Formats: sequence, C-alpha cells, structure tokens
Amino acid sequence: MNREGAKNAKKNAKICFLAYLASWRFNLRSRIDKRGRESKSEKRAFAHNILTISPLPRYLQAMSIIYMIRHGQASFGHEDYDHLSTLGRRQARILAQFLFRTGFQPDAVYSGTMLRQKETAEEFLSVYREGGRTLPNVEQLSGFNEFDSGSIVEAMFPSMAVEDPTLEHDLPKMFSNMGSFKRVFEGAMLKWVTGRFDTPRIESWKDLQARVFESLRQIREKHGRGKTIAVFTSGGAIAASLSYVLGIPGEHAMRLNWQVVNTSISRFMYNEERITVSGFNSISHLELEGEPSLVTYR
Repeated sequence: MNREGAKNAKKNAKICFLAYLASWRFNLRSRIDKRGRESKSEKRAFAHNILTISPLPRYLQAMSIIYMIRHGQASFGHEDYDHLSTLGRRQARILAQFLFRTGFQPDAVYSGTMLRQKETAEEFLSVYREGGRTLPNVEQLSGFNEFDSGSIVEAMFPSMAVEDPTLEHDLPKMFSNMGSFKRVFEGAMLKWVTGRFDTPRIESWKDLQARVFESLRQIREKHGRGKTIAVFTSGGAIAASLSYVLGIPGEHAMRLNWQVVNTSISRFMYNEERITVSGFNSISHLELEGEPSLVTYR
C-alpha cells in the first residue's frame, strides 16, 4: 500500500470508530430517555446492562485495563486523617456492590501502603467474600501513596505569606474553616507543581509522577494483555498518572485532582506499546444511590 493509501485507510478507520461511538452514545441516550421514574433496583439493573451489552472493538479488547480507585472518605479535620470515616467505609462497600453486580472480576488487586487506601481495598474485598466470590490478595506498592500535603504546605507557606500577608490569619484555621483551607492548601499545591520552589525536604511533583508511573510500569510488565487490574490509591496519584500519560501541565493536573471524588474510578488501558486514559472520575455507583451526601471530595 502506498503512502496515500495508508493515509486514507487510517482516516477511514478513524471515521468508523467515531461512528461506532456516536451510534453507541445515541442508543444509550435513547434508552435512558425512555426509562422514566423507576425503582432503585430497576435503575441498577439498567446500569448493569449498559456496562455489559456493548462490546468494545476487537483491537481494544486485547488491551488491559487498570481501574484506579480513589480511597473512601478519610477523617478530614481529625488528628489522625489516615483512616476511613464511617461514610468512607460505606462508599467503599457501595462501589464493591455495584461492580459485583456488573461482573467485575479483577485479575489482580493493588493498593498503596496508606491506611485509608488499604481499608478501602479491605471493605471492597469483604463485599466480594460475602457474595461468594474471591479476589486475589491485595499487593501493596508504595508508589501509589498520596503526596505529603502537610510537608508541602509547610515548605511553600513562607513565600506565600510574603506575597499575601493575610494568609497568616488563615493558617491556624485551616482545618476548621473551609475558606481558609482552600486559600492555604490550594495556593501551596499550585506553587509546588511549578517546580520553582523545590527543596530537598519535600518530594517534588516530578518525583511524584515518576514513582506513580514506575508502579504502573511494574503492573504492565507483570500482567499481559486482556487483564483487569484494580488499584486503590489517592487523588494525587491519579492526577499524576493523568498528567504523565496525557502530557498535561502540573497546574491543570492539580486542578483535576481537586475534582476526584472519594471511591471514583479512573481507567487506563495499556498494551506492550502504550498506555492511555479511557475514563476519569466515574461515580455511577454513588449517583445510583440517590443520596448527594455520598459524593465527597475530602
């Protein structure tokens, strides 16, 4: 095939794939519009159907999928943040129940070494055991741990206070006033990701990207084609993965990090040649419950 023919073939393949997606979305939208008011159980059954009736194209079926799952709500504002709240445990169980019904059966399960990540994985596995299905033992990779936000705020704050002295009043109220928390925390994180204020005392944004992607590399190397992998991690690790895979600037990735909902699912597909993003921040399992209070960010 000459160069022009190859170019046309590639263009036609792209058109066919876009047509496939458009058809799938149109059919899905039509079916959703016809649902009307239904019971929660009927909505769950419909959710199961839309996840299973539309097979992926064959060339995508050969790729493996990593489900990166943010931990459930931790104990924000408490002295020991690193453990799940009562709501966080419920979120993890709702996620497991939802995926159990869809037939989700990962070939491997990973988590970081932080308690909130491990507890989310434990709640998830317990639901499967109660349903009579077993999952592989959880393997821990510290590369999926969250960045140390406390150390970052401590390192960034002196220069922030020079630029805006009013922040001195916000610092003592960080964990009791959401406005103060936002001004101090978000300002520190946006400074940190630029790399212009790096110090040996803290992990840099680039170092975070490198360790997260190294953990993803280990998974890709260990698990071949057609595998499904679950990873229980944190918002920062998910944002770093998005930044690395998509090549987006750290500032944009950090803003995405603030949108990552507790127990949301972000998906990455990979084969021997590449890794790509196929979904971000899915919370269908929480939305189906019809309780807005289940959607939390910290």
